[in-house]
Amino acid sequence: MDNTAITTDQLSKIYNMNRKNEVQALKDLTLHIKRGEIYGLLGENGAGKTTTVRILTTMIKATSGTASIFGNDVITDSSAVRKLIGCLPQDAGLYEEFSALENLHFIAELRGLNNEERRSQITNLIKMVDLEHRKNDRVETYSGGMKRRLMIARAMIGEPQVLFLDEPTAGIDVLVSRRVREIIKTLAKQKNITVLLSTHDMISAERICDRIGVLHKGVLIAEDTPQKIIQEHAGGLNDLEEAVVNLIGWTGESDEVIE
Repeated sequence: MDNTAITTDQLSKIYNMNRKNEVQALKDLTLHIKRGEIYGLLGENGAGKTTTVRILTTMIKATSGTASIFGNDVITDSSAVRKLIGCLPQDAGLYEEFSALENLHFIAELRGLNNEERRSQITNLIKMVDLEHRKNDRVETYSGGMKRRLMIARAMIGEPQVLFLDEPTAGIDVLVSRRVREIIKTLAKQKNITVLLSTHDMISAERICDRIGVLHKGVLIAEDTPQKIIQEHAGGLNDLEEAVVNLIGWTGESDEVIE
């Protein structure tokens, strides 16, 4: 396989095309993300982050342009793409009445893993996300952070080579956020998994991403390491949030509804 995990070329998406409420959610996005890289997509609400993830995970079709995962086109080779990816959507839910083990076993069955593969992967994933002591408890008794860690484990069923994470640290406290960041780094650096992280969490983006891309109204307006983005756009401050705000010219308002 090529060392490039995710490729997009002039990728665009228009919602409600040729209607009065037409919205250009993504315009001419070109990305080249390497195997084992943690790549962060940043931008305000409506910038095009979620649209990008939805296209790459075969959930929606682009209006124009192309996208591929390890050379497999997301439209014409969608079945092959789905076998290579794992996804944690921002609004992902769990089966609250099931235990962690039951949640993972259910997903493993859906992905077609045999009994030996299920046992091996689930045992390792439960350990990785530190839920061994609560693996048999109903998920409805879990804290928000425990649920988030279980969602990451669920996304890893089937040993995907590319992992899409949409706001993985949303709604959890600072200590759990740190643990989630450690898990993501482990996946990328020790298991050589490519991670595309869509987030508003500037701390996570700065501390774990190898590169970041800043989207504004569907256009990629900057792309580099977090450190370079800070140096070039933060106005002398050592602050990624300041750099992103300066790049997008944020006023505190957003007129976009499509993410």
